[in-house]
Amino acid sequence: MKTCLKNMLAVCFLILFLPYTITLLVSGREGIHQDKALSELEYQTLSALLKEDFSWMDDETLALMAVIFRTECMQTENEQVIGGSQGEATEDSDYERFYQAVAETAGQVVTVEGEYRELPWHALSAGQTRDGTLLGEKYSYIKSVECPLDIRADGALQSFRLSEAEFAEALGTDAAPEELETTRDGADYVISASAGAMVWQGEELRGLLHLSSSCFWLDCQDSQIHLTVKGSGHGFGISLYTADCMAREGSTCEEILQTFYEGAECITEP
Repeated sequence: MKTCLKNMLAVCFLILFLPYTITLLVSGREGIHQDKALSELEYQTLSALLKEDFSWMDDETLALMAVIFRTECMQTENEQVIGGSQGEATEDSDYERFYQAVAETAGQVVTVEGEYRELPWHALSAGQTRDGTLLGEKYSYIKSVECPLDIRADGALQSFRLSEAEFAEALGTDAAPEELETTRDGADYVISASAGAMVWQGEELRGLLHLSSSCFWLDCQDSQIHLTVKGSGHGFGISLYTADCMAREGSTCEEILQTFYEGAECITEP
């Protein structure tokens, strides 16, 4: 009797779950969504989203990023001058959340004064995002925004040391570190730096020294260079940390967009 009951339960299980199992094996993880297939544009958006590590985000922030990435896909000239990056791609375990973020915002894009514009973002500001006019007048819609929550985040402040030899090798100059003179913007990021006859842009110097941000300071002591760095990323546009905090406190996607981009509107393309 017990054997018969077990066999009946096994048959019921197969009847209920066999279609799902076959679909998953044949079509992969995308196959489970065949009843609500995405358009080519939405799959482009999903693909771009999956390349970033956004698993830590609130669902509303993830939806915001889906809208931003979709807008980038819609741009006729998709040259990312300032962009943004979080590093490694998401884990498979988060695929469902990413898929839902794309599906639930399908067709939604951002316009600024009726046009598609670049929508830069970065992980964490140094306490204030940067004025877009530093990139040129056409970026004047990118606002400088106070982000006091950013300076309390994990990793907001970093410090490390370099020897004078390592510093000279990285910059390709024999000039003493003490000679480095910097020009800063209103958010304390380095715009440019010079030492002797050498001149670097802030973001260039950030790359050469492998810094998380161009908001940094040097302090030379005992043949050692002490570097202090604030924030993570170029500092323009949306600070993802602040945006996520806003989303968790109830701010909508459009409210967050309008905080960082002047005249931004979230619309649905027909």
